[in-house]
Formats: sequence, structure tokens, C-alpha cells
Amino acid sequence: MVNKIVLEYLRVNKGNYKLEDLKKKILASGYTQKDIDDALVQLNVQSQGNAPGVDTTIKKINKINIPVQTKSITSATEQKPKKSKKWLWIILGIILLVLILIGGGVWYFWDKISGLF
Repeated sequence: MVNKIVLEYLRVNKGNYKLEDLKKKILASGYTQKDIDDALVQLNVQSQGNAPGVDTTIKKINKINIPVQTKSITSATEQKPKKSKKWLWIILGIILLVLILIGGGVWYFWDKISGLF
């Protein structure tokens, strides 16, 4: 009986890595040489027929829970959420209010202030 995990691992990775490296990784994970040989025979039989589609392979991987590392394509293009400018507007409002009050005070007391100079 073919070990489905080894079979799918080889099917997914055989085009990306050398077969010898894949065999070493599988053996290091605790599988036997027989598991690898059976999976390779099964892959050769399947490759003579129609190749499975991407959707079929993904469904099989999801069924047997093979850990797959993927890179997010959008992670580099994602925009960071904008920081709230609430405090900036509050501070600007307070500064504006203080300037208006100072201006009003100077205008109201101008007669008394101008006599000092």
C-alpha cells in the first residue's frame, strides 16, 4: 500500500527539488525506503496517464494535512492601516483657540497696552 503522505510530498515537490534531496528529507522524517519506492512507482504510473490538476492536488493535500509553507503574494503590497490623526486635529484646534483668545485679548486691551510703549 502506498503511503499517501509520501506520495503527495513527492508529487508536489519533485519539480522543485532534486529527487535525492527529497528522499533524504523523507527518510529523515521517519519513513522507510519502501514507502519512497512505492510512491515513486505510483508516480510513474500516474505520470503515464493524465496528470492531476492543481485543484485535485490541493484537495488531496488538504485531506491528508501535509504542512505546506507558502509565501503570501499580497504581503509585500499590502498597505499598512493609516494611523489616526485624531490627536493632531485636537492639538491644532487647541493652538488655534489659544491664538484667537490672545488676539482677542490684545485687541480688547490695545489702548492700555499701547500706552505702555
